[in-house]
Amino acid sequence: MNIFWQASFRIAEKDLRTEFRRSYEVLSILTFSVGSILICSFAWGGGGVVEPEVAGAALWIILFFASILAFTTSFTREADRGTLGGLKTLPCSPLAILFGKIIYGTMLLFFVECVLIPFSIIFLNLDLSGRFPDLLFVCLLGAVGLSFAGSFVSGLVMFSEGKTLLLSFLLIPICMPVLLPSVMATKEIIGGSGITEVVPELRLLTAFLLLITAIMVLTFEFVLEE
Repeated sequence: MNIFWQASFRIAEKDLRTEFRRSYEVLSILTFSVGSILICSFAWGGGGVVEPEVAGAALWIILFFASILAFTTSFTREADRGTLGGLKTLPCSPLAILFGKIIYGTMLLFFVECVLIPFSIIFLNLDLSGRFPDLLFVCLLGAVGLSFAGSFVSGLVMFSEGKTLLLSFLLIPICMPVLLPSVMATKEIIGGSGITEVVPELRLLTAFLLLITAIMVLTFEFVLEE
């Protein structure tokens, strides 16, 4: 098990170094996210109070499209550069490779969230009143769910011709079990609820993570070989 996690974290570290070395990709994701919040702010009156339902939905729609930008290069970069064969020769299971990509995706999305949420508070006039850690926890759990789904789908489509377009189409239905409870939990927290009041939504997210983990354990070895 130690070898499994050591390999996963090394793969995630390698991907993060590559991502931040070519900083234009990270900057493009941040520019899209912050720019979308600014557009929403201007579209909704530029200074008025935004309803919790609208703010929660806007936040997660932006994060979803940011995740598409992030996961487009997850496995595709390995296939295009011919480094996938090197990953296969590592003394670890295919699942360790996948979990390395999931850790990379989670950390990248969480970094985007840490930049996006303060901008959302400022430009959408959100009053969290000490509930910022609760919102950050919900966003982290949602980022984990998006990373599980996005990394798995990225592995599925990495050998296809229109992989970028196919990734976008497949992520929409697969990420719905993540997006719906995340939006509901975010809406409740922005509206004044605490973390204990969004436990049902967090249970739905956890159930999705368990389900997709079971699917990945059963299938990803064949996905990587194909």
